[in-house]
Amino acid sequence: MNAVGRPLRKESSMASRTPSPRQKAAPAPRKAVRDSVATRSAILDSAEKIFARDGLRSTRTEEIAAGSGVTKAMIHYYFDTKEALYQAVLDRVFQDREQGMDFNSLRRLPPVDALQAFVERLLQQMVAKPHLGPLFALENIQNDGAFYSRNGGKLYRTLADILERGVADGSFRQQDPGHAAVNIMGACVHFFNVSSNIRTLWPKDKADSTASMINHWRAVVEFVMCAVLAPPPGPRPRTPRQPRLAAL
Repeated sequence: MNAVGRPLRKESSMASRTPSPRQKAAPAPRKAVRDSVATRSAILDSAEKIFARDGLRSTRTEEIAAGSGVTKAMIHYYFDTKEALYQAVLDRVFQDREQGMDFNSLRRLPPVDALQAFVERLLQQMVAKPHLGPLFALENIQNDGAFYSRNGGKLYRTLADILERGVADGSFRQQDPGHAAVNIMGACVHFFNVSSNIRTLWPKDKADSTASMINHWRAVVEFVMCAVLAPPPGPRPRTPRQPRLAAL
């Protein structure tokens, strides 16, 4: 009791029920993590499009910063150099591509089904992000594939493995799986690499229109399957003349 006979308040009990300022601030790091992830993603999104347009050499980090809504200093906070940012862009592209292609499921499918699924899934990714073709083309032209080499081979190896399995079981005609894989990849992506040129060839059918992309999708699937499948039993078709390579 106090001096006037009234019971004292239990201050300690009240204090235990009232969160301290430090306790209220506890969730802040969680928001900071979310902001960090979102900022990094925004930088990568902007960089991917600008690198695809200008390549590593000609891209300016100031433009990436403007496109992602951050400062140039913030870009260097997450990525030490422009080259590190470029590699991170390619790594993310390959990671997304691998998830979308689902390589493990392709290995379980029969060769014919696996090849058709591979081509369709790759084309689906190219339609969703047509700028990936120029991104890889500029990597080849400007950097001799130096940054591509870390992850780029997995896609080709998966395709070559499908072709090898098909040749072994008789589903596919005899062919060099490595060269066939390069040709199939070219059939899938070259359209997107030169879409601006194609506009001049097909003025009434824009190369970057949805309808044109869908038509390309169907044509590539049919072209690849006809080129790779083993011929039906019966008289063997005429063997094409071998190219003359003396000039090489």
